[in-house]
Amino acid sequence: MSRKFNMVICGLDASTSCTGWSIFDNGELIAYGAIKPKGDDWHDRVMGLTMELSKIFRQYQPTIIYAEEVPLKKGASTIEKLGAVQGVILALCAGFKIKPCFLMPSKWRGDLNLFDGTRAGLQRDVLKKKAIEMANEEFGLELAWVAPSSKKNEDDCAEGILIAYSQIKKKGV
Repeated sequence: MSRKFNMVICGLDASTSCTGWSIFDNGELIAYGAIKPKGDDWHDRVMGLTMELSKIFRQYQPTIIYAEEVPLKKGASTIEKLGAVQGVILALCAGFKIKPCFLMPSKWRGDLNLFDGTRAGLQRDVLKKKAIEMANEEFGLELAWVAPSSKKNEDDCAEGILIAYSQIKKKGV
């Protein structure tokens, strides 16, 4: 009798304003969404994010989380906020006994060949649009791309999916 190992993977594109997330069960996308915590103070938003991630982890019980590493290029304020978010992820992983794995944006995008090799292809909005297009194509979704820098773009959701998918595809899970 063979026993099937259940591999539940979570992908996170985390920030204080919107965190895209995904859940894959044995390589199949089973859930995804975006957490948009409320509040003017980023500390309050981090607390809201913590509560929402706890619910997701409790419901789906992932065994590993793939999340974006904090890039060191941004301003001090952004690094402080993203560092706090990464701390929340690490603390939740410890509490739920989940293995965390942080990937630089260039790593997961490279694993999926999202970069076309041109200087224009390195622009943030170009990469965000390509992420939405890839997530829609790979998973039959209808995530929205409205315009560059639009708050209605669903790039956080797409990237939350693709961060995990990049490793699933690479490792053949």
